[in-house]
Amino acid sequence: MASRRDVLFGAATLGLTAGLAAGLSTAFPAAALAAPFDAAAWRRYAERFLQPDGRIVDTGNKGVSHSEGQGYGMLLAAAAGDRAAFDRMWGWTQRTLMVRGDGLVAWRWTPGGGVTDRNNASDGDMLIAWALLRAAELWKTEAYRTAAAAIVKALESGLLVEHAGLTVLLPGRDGFRKGDTLVLNPSYWIFPAIRAFAALPGGQRWNKVTDSGLVLLSKARFGGFQLPPDWMALDAAGTVTVAEGFRKQYGYDAVRVPLYLAWDGYRDPYYFRPYADLVAKFGGSTVPATVSLPGGTTTQVAASVGMLAVYRLACRLAGAGAGAGGGDMVTVPPLAPDEDYYSTTLFHLSALAAQSLGIDP
Repeated sequence: MASRRDVLFGAATLGLTAGLAAGLSTAFPAAALAAPFDAAAWRRYAERFLQPDGRIVDTGNKGVSHSEGQGYGMLLAAAAGDRAAFDRMWGWTQRTLMVRGDGLVAWRWTPGGGVTDRNNASDGDMLIAWALLRAAELWKTEAYRTAAAAIVKALESGLLVEHAGLTVLLPGRDGFRKGDTLVLNPSYWIFPAIRAFAALPGGQRWNKVTDSGLVLLSKARFGGFQLPPDWMALDAAGTVTVAEGFRKQYGYDAVRVPLYLAWDGYRDPYYFRPYADLVAKFGGSTVPATVSLPGGTTTQVAASVGMLAVYRLACRLAGAGAGAGGGDMVTVPPLAPDEDYYSTTLFHLSALAAQSLGIDP
């Protein structure tokens, strides 16, 4: 886990739709919220991970900071209504990470080393832009919207490409084209953010990104559990495979796929049954952190608290027919005092997604 993004981006620098979308209309009963994300939860998060200068610290990754963390932190601050913290994070991001000159954000900063990788990470750019749009709406501040639109435009011009008849999102400007094959990350399809970008003036192309994401997720189902890989390859013929040059697994990245689908309102059990089946196989408190693909070998490392929170949400949406007995089959313990950045963030994002659906997280 400590090298989750270092390993992946280090390797990177080396080198039907209408039917699916119908899942948005599936009914699901509301339930009482058990553990909503609130101001108190935000205060605890900020005390652990937010530095006075506005930097979010990835405590599970040698104390680095990255565009992903800034985006997640800004989203959580907006959800908690903490404008001062939001502005600190946005200010640090502008001063420290927006050094590329193309409107995108350098993805990695290390203590004592500053920006050590100027490549962008498209999910970080998207999270920051989405947080700015949410802040613009919350605090009626046009400057946030203007900044968000500029990032979105930079993504459109540099990261959205047409390939195999699909409009897809490259994970970064450099390192993800290998001949006629693209390397893609399923968890970079942040569906609620993409919906927000499509609503911007001239943003219609993002609707095609949503469509492509649903198509790719229908193809990126591997192994006995039919799970998406952390990294996938898309060739010119439209064939999707588990990407070479990366860990061939479902794990720390792809666990966000059901989270983002849920957060955007998708409720069709089709999208969530693979995760419920995984839970049913291993038990609600002993789900493995990673599953090799397509082989299915599992790690002895257990899923973190934050990952379990995602599985609980996915199981609630998968329904009893998936064999997992619903979300009650997943035991999500309280966050430990030393819970790391990524697990804690997933825990709170799962609560926000559940709140948006009106279901128990």
